[in-house]
Amino acid sequence: MGRKLNISHYVLKTRVLGPFVRSALWVSGCCFNCKGCLAKEMNARAPSEADADGLAEIFAQADGTEGITISGGEPFLQADALCEMIGEIREARDYGVIAYTGFTIEELEGRNDAGTKRLLDSVDILIDGRYEAGLDDGKPYRGSSNQRILCLTERYADSYEEYYLKHGSRDMEIVIGRDFTYMVGVPSKAGLKAWEDLKRRRRRDV
Repeated sequence: MGRKLNISHYVLKTRVLGPFVRSALWVSGCCFNCKGCLAKEMNARAPSEADADGLAEIFAQADGTEGITISGGEPFLQADALCEMIGEIREARDYGVIAYTGFTIEELEGRNDAGTKRLLDSVDILIDGRYEAGLDDGKPYRGSSNQRILCLTERYADSYEEYYLKHGSRDMEIVIGRDFTYMVGVPSKAGLKAWEDLKRRRRRDV
């Protein structure tokens, strides 16, 4: 059995959280309390516990995907378990990693923590910084203008301009199952309103 991860949920295929078709994982638990954070409701729920190696097997078998995007919650609070998961995926196949964090990269680099360093070394693109509602300018892929999209490796160098600089609007997907409804992506104001309306309708239908 591998290390345990506290997670909210995952999806095996999405097109709205980075270049190419990707899997996405939302870890549970955060040390920040950003006003207006979309994940507060998610983090208020009891997390699911998952084995890092079990998740690695699931993602490694996700046909047609190029990589994974990890969000939360705060991924760097579970750095060791995520490193184990990423390492096992990459033993099976070549896989890119994008991660969101409320820490700045300077804060992460200043931590005297081996797991943090290993996770940083495993990430190809890092979107860093706390969400600031007053700086939400509607640009895609990050919630507010203080957050940076940082290429930490050359993996996405050829895709960076197309996906992160020229992409003009925020995109989102809604994933609906029998017992769940998930929003994937960084929503626009109109998208967020549609998401809230959908959740209200779903609650009335239960």
